[in-house]
Amino acid sequence: MVGFGGRKAPTAESVEAEGLPKSMADETLNAPVELMKEKSPNEFASYATGRQNIAFVDLSITLTKRYSPLSTIAESAIGFFIESLPAPVERMTAIIYPFDGKEALTVPGQVPGAQELRSKDSKSSYDGFVWAVVNKESMKALRDERYDVSLTTTKDNPKLPIWATVMTESAEVTDLLLTPELVKAIEAAGELVDHLIITDQPIDKPLT
Repeated sequence: MVGFGGRKAPTAESVEAEGLPKSMADETLNAPVELMKEKSPNEFASYATGRQNIAFVDLSITLTKRYSPLSTIAESAIGFFIESLPAPVERMTAIIYPFDGKEALTVPGQVPGAQELRSKDSKSSYDGFVWAVVNKESMKALRDERYDVSLTTTKDNPKLPIWATVMTESAEVTDLLLTPELVKAIEAAGELVDHLIITDQPIDKPLT
């Protein structure tokens, strides 16, 4: 399922299997699927589920404020002079929740996909770790902002482009995860990639 329709998008085969009259079948196939929700004029969200070993995926897109050019210009100017207030950028974020059961102990009940989590075995087979491929331009800010990334060490890898580096707790994890397919995808996306993080730790530092 992709989006917020509550079910998979209909296909010609699935509609035919239901034995609907032609008029109803055409209406079903042409019914709009709400792929994204508008959180604000420049922020949009989506959701997906239904893949093996993935509980669900949260997607968010943040755009510049095209509806208010003066605000965009002002924020860009402030970001140019004040490092702590970065200029607005357009960004897509995808958060994928791996799925083998233990997530049911940590994911709030109201979060989409929580029901799927609770229906599985509560014993997890994952060994937790933190690993990331990061654009060097955002490396320092990321380490300051995220507790999980602050636990890692930084090491360049010859497989990656010069603008990217690895932040990890274990060199063995890098050997396992930095596959030719992943390297090819990173190279294809180029410096548009800000970071790819796999983590078992919270973003914010625990208080206790």
